[in-house]
Parts: sequence; C-alpha cells; structure tokens
Amino acid sequence: MFFIMKSRTPIALFIAIVSTLAYGETFIGPTTATNRLLIPSNSAIIITATFGDFTNSTQVVLGGYQFAQSYFAPLENGNSYALAGPAELIFSNAVLITYYQLTNSAIRSLWIGNDPIGISIGSNQTMRLVGLPAPMNASFHLGSGWANFTLQPNQPAEFTGPGELTLANGVPPAYGKFISYFIAEDGFVLPNQRAIVGPSGSYAVTVEKSFNLDTWSPVLLENTSDATRAFYRLRIAR
Repeated sequence: MFFIMKSRTPIALFIAIVSTLAYGETFIGPTTATNRLLIPSNSAIIITATFGDFTNSTQVVLGGYQFAQSYFAPLENGNSYALAGPAELIFSNAVLITYYQLTNSAIRSLWIGNDPIGISIGSNQTMRLVGLPAPMNASFHLGSGWANFTLQPNQPAEFTGPGELTLANGVPPAYGKFISYFIAEDGFVLPNQRAIVGPSGSYAVTVEKSFNLDTWSPVLLENTSDATRAFYRLRIAR
C-alpha cells in the first residue's frame, strides 16, 4: 500500500464525505405522543452529551420489549452511548441529549432481562462496548478459564476472541439493561470523531488528529476488501 501526499493539493479530506453520514441532533424531553426519539431499523444513534435527571425516568424499547432503567449514568470524559434500532428512548423528565444518527452502522444493541446472555466473539475479532448506562455483572470465558467482573459506566471495555462474554442484569425483573457494541474489524469509528462504517476486509485505512502532537484520536477508519496493493491520498483545503 502506498500513501501519497502533495502539500499544494487543495483539501477535500475524506471527512467531508464522512460527514454526510452523521449529523448532530438534539432531543429535549419529556417524551410525548408528538415528541419521540425513535431509531429506525438499520440505523443507530450515538449519544454524545446528556443533561438532566435520567434515573428512574428513562425507558428503552428494544427487541420488542419495553423496560425501565434503574440507573442512567451521566456521560463523562467524552464517552458515548449507543442504541441500534428498531428502538425508542422514552423520557418522563425534561432532559436534553445530543446525538448522531447513523445508517447501516456496525453497532448492535442487546437487552438483558432476567436471564444472562452470552455473546460469542470469534477468533481475531475484538468486541468494543459503546458505553454502559449502568453497572453490569459480566464474565469472560476463554477455553477452560474464566473471569468474573463488573462493567462500569464511563469506563472503556473491549474483549478479543475466541471467547464468550456473559452478561447478567442484576436488577429486579421490572427493570432491564441494554448494551451496544461493535466488532472493531468491521471498520467503525465513533462520532465526535464523526462516523464511518466499512465492510470487513483485508486492511484498514486510518486518519487521526491531534491538538498537541502527543495524543491522537481517529477521525476516519475504514476497512476495505480491495486489492492488497492500492494508492491513497489525503487532500486538505479550505
């Protein structure tokens, strides 16, 4: 793979293309018959900011079930929540959230009821959670070994296969919890780095940004199944 840069070439930057996939939106609760936050099938939302009291006032409709959230942690340190459709977030309080809606995203959401659920992670796959609104009991099984732990809000978590992640609700039956995740190899980057989704493929193309040349974060990541030899160029312009 070759990467070509020309300083005199005007910029268009891939992000100009990416930004057409995700637009920032704001929702202000409470939910009413004419004010609803619906996530269609084949879509997902990335929540990047939360303001207000969400505890015991938030419900989620997911997988054909509607369940209350006993706890909904405020977002901290630039973290995000995600919810893949078809789904709905229902708020009984006056709250505000900022979110991006994506189409054809690699994000998947699951609800956890009374019974634990297991998620199998294949060889050479990395599963990354997109935030947790509430603590969740979990265990990871790898061959004949396993470890028990608690997943916490505002703490990153990822698991590499082959293995199985088991998740348990840990709250009374009237309540439920949900998780959202993606497989890193599917080529997905969260907004406020905006977002792009690419199919699984043979290699990845990544663009990163930094404000101090020390800490870097991705703004574009796309896996491609093109030929293993290809040319890329980065164009930047005002």
